[in-house]
Amino acid sequence: MDIAKDLALIDALCARDFPSEHERYHIAWLGPGDWPDVSDCYAYEAALVELFTQRWGAAERWGTVTLEERITRGEAIPEPWLSLTASAIDVRTWEVPDSIRRLTLAVADREDESRPRIWAAVTEADPP
Repeated sequence: MDIAKDLALIDALCARDFPSEHERYHIAWLGPGDWPDVSDCYAYEAALVELFTQRWGAAERWGTVTLEERITRGEAIPEPWLSLTASAIDVRTWEVPDSIRRLTLAVADREDESRPRIWAAVTEADPP
């Protein structure tokens, strides 16, 4: 686990151009992906949250239940929020200073709780 490497990746994603005018986001998986213990994943997420909070202030924290309900009703939810809702229950979002971008961090633990992963997205789109 190399937190410095993941911080550098997030910095690069915050600065990088988006793939196209229709794909206005970057998604990355952080950490090793194969955690020795499930609790290690959540501890790593907590360390990342602490570092981003030191950098950019307190995150907005919200659950994806409302988005999930809107999807169920047939509402179109844009990416990366659609993918986030499918994989995570709880997220944190920071506004990137001097930018219109935001970083969203979550543990993707909705599908298989025995193998959670840390999901990060950089986008210009506010949560719907």
